[in-house]
Amino acid sequence: MKIIKLLIIIFSVGLIFVSCSDDPVEVYPGIIVRVDTVFVKGVNRTYPTFTGSNTSDDRFYAFSGGASTDLSSMSGEDFTYETWIKVDSDALIGSLDSISGKTAGGANIMERGRNFELYLVEDSDADFAIKYNRLDDDNLALGSMNSSDSSINLSFDEWAHVAISRSSSDNTAKFYINGVLIDSSTDDLWIQPVNDTWLDFNYMYRGGNINFFKGSFDNIRVSYVDRYPSAFIPNQYEKFSVDSNTLLQMDLDENLTPFEPATDFDKVDIKGVYSYYIQVINTVYWTSEDSTVPTK
Repeated sequence: MKIIKLLIIIFSVGLIFVSCSDDPVEVYPGIIVRVDTVFVKGVNRTYPTFTGSNTSDDRFYAFSGGASTDLSSMSGEDFTYETWIKVDSDALIGSLDSISGKTAGGANIMERGRNFELYLVEDSDADFAIKYNRLDDDNLALGSMNSSDSSINLSFDEWAHVAISRSSSDNTAKFYINGVLIDSSTDDLWIQPVNDTWLDFNYMYRGGNINFFKGSFDNIRVSYVDRYPSAFIPNQYEKFSVDSNTLLQMDLDENLTPFEPATDFDKVDIKGVYSYYIQVINTVYWTSEDSTVPTK
């Protein structure tokens, strides 16, 4: 009898389990996306969009003045500069064959005068390409890398991750777009001079402000180390972590702080060792969009 009762109990539990497993799984009412390791419904991103104006008030740059907490603290042998860009179809596209960004006339992504420059150039099978020059004291190219002949074909109004890095451990300078290695070199000419030149993001200074960028920026980071010793998969929805090797980081999620007393500029929220403020003019507009990424 005890055996029969035991069998009845096991059978009943089995029926309950089957019944529960046959119930339909509740469907989440919306799109689930994954950011880092957390599942959320949608991602709202805010970022600045520049109009390509060419006045001094429209400059977006990081100051350097010889302090241990600014760009002058960087080594010329170990570094990473990176950002996300989205290029407007009306942005300046420069000549691929010119020996400098000034004469090429392409919109500037990022530059330090007499050091390096990253700017837009023509590409026969894409909307544009990106050129990386190591500059001499006259702002002419000592060496160049460009994406025009690579497998990366860049398009207007689409986000792209751009990174340049160098490591003293293998003496290799690298140029990446969307995590793909565009070019590399072990030539010492890619060692950057250590000086106090400002870091300009949406224009270049060549005796005057020129080649203003038209489009959007997101997630800018400057590091004391080579973040990318090999190819990688960038994720725009994942915030950069801040560590002791982070000199300057701007998530660019607005979070602006007004000057006191009020001026035509706001301060951009910054992270990392960098101790100065970065200002952005109020005519730059902040774009907000709901984005989704697939779950894994």
